[in-house]
Amino acid sequence: MKIRLISLLATSLLVPHAGAVDFVRQIQLVNGRTVVHDTPIARKNGTVRSKPLEGDGAIFQLYAYQDPAFSPFTLLDAAVGTAVRANVSLSSNLIDLTVLGIHLDINLGSDPSGSALPQLLAEKTIGAYIPEARISLTSADPYFPPRTRADQPFAATVAVGRLPTESADLPEGVPTKVTMARTYKLYDRTLHIPAENGTGQGTYDQGFEFNRNGTFTLPGLYQNLPGDSPTRAIGEESFTASVKLGDSRAAVGSSTIQIWPVCSARIEGIEAGKTYQEAPPEARVVLTDLYPDSVTYAQIYPGSPALGTTGTKLPSSAFSINTFAPQNAVVPLADISEGFGEDGTYTIEVLTITPFNERQPERITHISFELKRTISIRAMSTTME
Repeated sequence: MKIRLISLLATSLLVPHAGAVDFVRQIQLVNGRTVVHDTPIARKNGTVRSKPLEGDGAIFQLYAYQDPAFSPFTLLDAAVGTAVRANVSLSSNLIDLTVLGIHLDINLGSDPSGSALPQLLAEKTIGAYIPEARISLTSADPYFPPRTRADQPFAATVAVGRLPTESADLPEGVPTKVTMARTYKLYDRTLHIPAENGTGQGTYDQGFEFNRNGTFTLPGLYQNLPGDSPTRAIGEESFTASVKLGDSRAAVGSSTIQIWPVCSARIEGIEAGKTYQEAPPEARVVLTDLYPDSVTYAQIYPGSPALGTTGTKLPSSAFSINTFAPQNAVVPLADISEGFGEDGTYTIEVLTITPFNERQPERITHISFELKRTISIRAMSTTME
């Protein structure tokens, strides 16, 4: 089999430093030798042209650099089983790779400064008799790469193609089904990335099999990241479709969705139920894990807490973000008195608006206190003669 050109969509899921160059790695057997070719990608999306595909097929891997000191302009001709050193630095993702008869044992140059290494983002195997699978993960948040909140559902759509029919006359060992596994990686709560040592990663028991071509939708999925509090989960889940080739499995499609925690808030400088003669001067709100696309603010209204109440918004507390990861913030409540009317009970609520709940405000926390500005003075007057 020989295919002259193939187009490959390459989208970087990381944000490299300025000057960093991502690349697509093509691995295949040519005349009994394992050939590795790297194609640089200067942009976050677009198309690249592969080298001609020969033999049973090729493996394509997408890498992203985080350090501008490295350049992926490298063409390696690696003899089977031979260790090779080159001018790029990789993790051990390629060690002992045996798919499609390719055995690759590459030990590439390490980074002497200890900077971050390029990371493997996606992998796909292409060949004459290899099925294909396109996986799409979506949530109420239209952002790309896919993401959702820990308490919100998402959907997986799997398009399977090139599976042989029962009547097809095919060589022995041709895959007849596609298997999809679901894996996870927990994130560091400060850096918002997986641990470098591989901890906090695993595969769920849940799996899927497809033995015919077509488009299949799995709606109403919820994250299953391990942890004590599901709403505080932070990490990512990946759905990877693969086929069996000999004694190995080859990835034919994958997609990853990020899971961000439900935000929390704490009102400081106000004691619940306490009576105040004026607006508490040191009142503030401490916000944690605000969703990357959100507007958060506080409001005040007379009476006890009541969901759905429209109160007086406090402009000093408004905080809007549109980022790639959750944010923390501390905002003042400097204008509480703007919501005061008659003396009595008042409630302060902290609300957030995100792509979920049809972008309607959701209450994060609240507190109630008493306002009594009238001072009563009792006195007794006597006259002595």
